[in-house]
Amino acid sequence: MFKLTLRAPSTIPLELDGILPERVDGLSPLEVAKLPVQHGNRSEVIGEFFDVAPDPHELADLHFAGDTRNVKHIGAGMTRGSVFVEGPAGMHAGAGMSGGALVLDAGAAEWLGAEMKGGVIEVRGRAGDQAGAAYRGSRRGMTGGTIVIRGTAGDELGLLMRRGLIVVERACGEFAGASMIAGTIVLLGEVGERCGAGMKRGTILAAREPQLPPSFRYACDYRPAFVPMLLADLRKQHLTVPPALGANLRCFRGDLLAGGRGEVLCGA
Repeated sequence: MFKLTLRAPSTIPLELDGILPERVDGLSPLEVAKLPVQHGNRSEVIGEFFDVAPDPHELADLHFAGDTRNVKHIGAGMTRGSVFVEGPAGMHAGAGMSGGALVLDAGAAEWLGAEMKGGVIEVRGRAGDQAGAAYRGSRRGMTGGTIVIRGTAGDELGLLMRRGLIVVERACGEFAGASMIAGTIVLLGEVGERCGAGMKRGTILAAREPQLPPSFRYACDYRPAFVPMLLADLRKQHLTVPPALGANLRCFRGDLLAGGRGEVLCGA
């Protein structure tokens, strides 16, 4: 629908709250250019920073181009439609979204998909800390939807996650799935320390045995019925699934300090 090209990067954060496919539907490029955005502590119009034009390639309803690493809240709160970002996305991309598709072609900063409720986020690069996590002081993180990170992820992935699916193709940082309430996290690369710390329920599927807190206990070797179906779906998305996940999995139960009803499944 529209291609928005950032003319020049700014050291002052630019916040795009409300610049969404459902908001620009039916508008002209001139009307889109007049929509308000927050630049530091001032309210400006988006046309002061972006060139707005019809998208000749029709990659998405909103197509962002340029050095957008300091542009925050891209796709945050989206309910439908599609957003494509060529460059690196700033903090809070896709936060709170409940529908639609967000594709980040060059990575994302912190709080990617924070407290999202639905929809799909695909990151073709690195994601920062707290992807799919709860904001400080909140009791719930991600409650639905899917986040696929084709690169690495930072710390506190899926913090307080309640539902949904997060997949990380490469390494992730510490405290993945910390205080997890429910949902599924798939870690196909290296995993940082204290994975699953404080988790109450939910499933973490890891290609290799992570460094779990001492409050986890080995339970058994088995192969849950959902795993082959999940892995088949990941392969359809051209994600690299390690051979270790093709056989029986080692199951660890924890966190025993939080009831011990969560499970960490890993390649034997």
